[in-house]
Amino acid sequence: MTGDVLSVADFSKGLDTRRSPLTAPNGSLRILENAVINQGGEIEKRMAFVQVATIDPGYGYMFGQGSGLHVFAVGTTPLPITPGTCPVPITPHMLADPGETITQLTDVEAYNDKFQVTGIGASGNTHVWYDGVVLNDDGAAAPAHGNYSRTYKTKMFRTDGLYLRFSGTGDPSVTDPASGTNPGAGFINMAINDPDGETLQGMEVFYDKMAVFARLLTQLWTLDPDPANDTLFQLLRIGTLAPHSIVQFGTGDVLFLSDSGVRSLKSMSINLSASVSDVGSAIDLILSPLIRQQPDDAAAARAVVQPTYGRYWLHIVDTIYVLSYFPAGSITAWSTFKPGFSVSEWAAVENRVFARDPTGNIYLYGGLDLSSYDSTKVTVRLPHLASGRPTTRKRCKSVDVVCTNQWSVQLGMIPNNTELYELAANIDGTTLGIESIPFAGYGTHISAHLECAAPGPAVLSAIHFNLQEGVTK
Repeated sequence: MTGDVLSVADFSKGLDTRRSPLTAPNGSLRILENAVINQGGEIEKRMAFVQVATIDPGYGYMFGQGSGLHVFAVGTTPLPITPGTCPVPITPHMLADPGETITQLTDVEAYNDKFQVTGIGASGNTHVWYDGVVLNDDGAAAPAHGNYSRTYKTKMFRTDGLYLRFSGTGDPSVTDPASGTNPGAGFINMAINDPDGETLQGMEVFYDKMAVFARLLTQLWTLDPDPANDTLFQLLRIGTLAPHSIVQFGTGDVLFLSDSGVRSLKSMSINLSASVSDVGSAIDLILSPLIRQQPDDAAAARAVVQPTYGRYWLHIVDTIYVLSYFPAGSITAWSTFKPGFSVSEWAAVENRVFARDPTGNIYLYGGLDLSSYDSTKVTVRLPHLASGRPTTRKRCKSVDVVCTNQWSVQLGMIPNNTELYELAANIDGTTLGIESIPFAGYGTHISAHLECAAPGPAVLSAIHFNLQEGVTK
């Protein structure tokens, strides 16, 4: 028998379920929970979500702006806020009664230190507030409607069914196109360009264009303070089902959740024509069943870009799907977090990320020092690897692990049961300077399942399988 070392020392492919556990490539992972891929391609435990404040559940939305958090509710008297150890101020904003019970606040957007808020009432009608005041459309008595807002080029834009509506220049409260003081208000019927443009979901700036999303279509528009200069640039046959999954990412790209999974708009040519890339294809097999079977939960997905490392976080139900993207290291890697609570809203304030749950608890990622860890369990599972010889039986003599902190190491060598693992050892730190982990295994493929439930930071850098080849089947 000849000896061989099968090394897994680069995890830059991250979580990838596109292929079978028996054919997935070295460097990909079947499970990567409560960890991320760092800039060097290693597995690094996530930090803790630390509760820092509590607000009354009657606040329907939390938003990060400037150096603080802002919370919103309908009424005249601010609801209770327990600031706890929150390192930034929490400012309440009360919204005028629109004449019916508001069941949900759907979006908040800032403009010159004031806020436009959209919400939906018990009747199903939507409502719009600016600086706490209910807005009317076109200078008339009819109430304004909308579900999503975006500040752009001195105006406030909002989606309203099949219409993209926009304010006058310099004042979001001006909705009258005839205004001589703040001209430029009006609307665009997006459905006349393509019938799939009905029922707009949201929008985001894409380089010098505005990407306006419906469920099955995205329209790229050149928008100007003067509506006469508004021009349709391109139609893309893909859209989003989750307005708050739309996030500007990196140096101009836009990520969003479509019916097929997480997708991106990307500059593909010098004239900024856009096409759809498959940045999320590695986790399509995870997200697609969820989108089909739990459409309401998928539509409520919430995304944020974590400021320090620029990672895209997408929360759905009880899981955060995390994209680590470091082009210089050729790293495009997904992982998952299980925070232990549901996220109603994210709020990024300076270099901090806050989350609010449905009961009003506010959490800060990394805690007050932005480097706090807890005993959250990290789970890592490799595919079953064949070392380039899938029909040759191999004997595993031992395993070495390069890591920090305490890990349990389980090994599996039965290709007909890729869920079966046997505990090989519990280790505390790297094994290279001490005895290797002995293991008496035999099979054509080998995999490892590792867990770290100890407090504090942890890194998994490499796994080395010391093999002896047997005979070809």
